[in-house]
Amino acid sequence: MKSIIIVSLCVFLLTGCSSVANIQTDDSPVTSGKTVAKNIKVFSTAKAGQEYIILGEVVADADAGENSSPAVDKLKVEASKLGADAIINLRLEVDTGYWQNAIKAAGTAVKFK
Repeated sequence: MKSIIIVSLCVFLLTGCSSVANIQTDDSPVTSGKTVAKNIKVFSTAKAGQEYIILGEVVADADAGENSSPAVDKLKVEASKLGADAIINLRLEVDTGYWQNAIKAAGTAVKFK
């Protein structure tokens, strides 16, 4: 019984709190292949320094730890699935996680023209 509790606790701790989602909106004229997540730029406003086409919305959350980087990294992975070059209008929210606060990150995935 004791070993079952310890194993369950370890699994629970290792999985943490995270979820992700993406949706390519119907108003997007572009279907794009997957891009590399680490190359995706992130902007807090709609100004990305160049023209773009909106691909869709992305959202991710993760245990906060020391900062919002884990949630933003997951957001980039979701945007890469849509073929995005950047995320604009980044929004961050603090949420409640299992063991600590979680950060929810959301934004709009875009493809540069």
